Amino acid sequence: MNIQSLIGKLKRGKQTATEVYVVVQPSALFFSAPASLSLPVQVQIAGSPWQELLLKTLRDAKVTNIALKVVLHANIYQTFQIDKPNIPQDELKSALPFLVKDLISEKVADIVADSSPLSVNNKLQVYVVPRAIVTGLYSSLHAMNIELDSVLVEDEVWGHSAGDEISTFLLLQRSKQGQYRISAFADSQCAFQRTIRGVMAPLTGVASSALQLDSLALELQRSIDYLSSQMRGISLHQLRVCCDEEQQQELIASLAESLSVKVSALSEQGQESGALLAASANKLTQTDINLFPDELKPQKEYFTLQNVALGWLLSVVVIGLGFAGLKYQQAQLEKELQSYQTQEAELKQQAERLTQRLAKHKPTAEKVAAVARLKVEVAAKRRSLQALNDIDESQQLGYSGVMRSLAQLGRNDISLSSITINATTLDLKGLAREAKAIPNWVNQFKSEINLVGRTFEKLKISRNDQNIITFELKTQQEDE
Repeated sequence: MNIQSLIGKLKRGKQTATEVYVVVQPSALFFSAPASLSLPVQVQIAGSPWQELLLKTLRDAKVTNIALKVVLHANIYQTFQIDKPNIPQDELKSALPFLVKDLISEKVADIVADSSPLSVNNKLQVYVVPRAIVTGLYSSLHAMNIELDSVLVEDEVWGHSAGDEISTFLLLQRSKQGQYRISAFADSQCAFQRTIRGVMAPLTGVASSALQLDSLALELQRSIDYLSSQMRGISLHQLRVCCDEEQQQELIASLAESLSVKVSALSEQGQESGALLAASANKLTQTDINLFPDELKPQKEYFTLQNVALGWLLSVVVIGLGFAGLKYQQAQLEKELQSYQTQEAELKQQAERLTQRLAKHKPTAEKVAAVARLKVEVAAKRRSLQALNDIDESQQLGYSGVMRSLAQLGRNDISLSSITINATTLDLKGLAREAKAIPNWVNQFKSEINLVGRTFEKLKISRNDQNIITFELKTQQEDE
């Protein structure tokens, strides 16, 4: 095994497989696949086993690395309705073969079963297929590097074939080389399915037979009456028709005259059953029935010789790349180290030259002493300058401005007899003609820049011996 093949397998494992649907009908296989795979839309079976024809078709188209979903025809699997057992849901799948063992002729170990609960009654719709069909198909596809993704039943696909808006209806269906079947779907689930025997195709066209049509209509009406009595609360008033090898409109017109329900075509395009199933299956996002459960899928072994060899190869590659990276990094660091060492030598030489020059410029003792004396002198002058700055500005300017402002505010009803002024206080004594003249006069201090901001904490008003009003204004109140 060479390196290229190992890498190719690794890449293929990481890719997402393309989904392909194949519908198995009695007369042909119908494919729903991307155009890039070059698969035919329809392949006639012509008497050969459908499994062999499927493998041959995939092999001829050189299809590989896909996820194949197989839709089985009703002739391949069996259908049963049983009472819902009182067992946990996680144990139901493994118990199904034993629940239907009395209804089948095969051994329990030779079948695969799956089920879905019905919404119309407390029953389970069970589907059974021989295990050999599923396991044989898986083994053959696996040899072609094709994954068997799931095995579906056509009854579930028919339940979604009428569109998202119609989930409850009756269906008369016949595939080419198959038999007529009447089915009832409630909430897109197959709640009833019956094969109509004794009616031979074709019912319309040149070889039509009125007796055959009457027999079919009679059987359909019996089934409708039975469903009306058994499925109360479910409105089954629509019968959809999809019968191959028939004149659809002629058949619909004939049945509409005899039945009590509305009859219409399932597909307006007149598609065959297989093509319609393939298109409907491709639109499904989720299915309840899968006859290829996980327990049938072989557990993938990761610790194989191929994976071990691939792991060793990847380890060697990673280690080699890491070693090469470290060697490259070491070479770069050595270059940087050599550059730094060169710079260090140059800086040492420069430092020696500067040290020598510094020794030549070393000051003498006389210069050092002179600098010290100058520093002392500068410090003293700075202290003196700071002391001058601390002198109160009002003391530097004097009190002439205050006296001039008081003179400007002279009034006929105020007379000052005493003025006491210093840096922080301004005390006034005098006579007043009226008591209200005093606050009016003090209020005028705001208009003089030398008196603005001066406030008085104490105002004393009294009368002297001559009955004249005297007053005292003090900036700071005296302690009592």
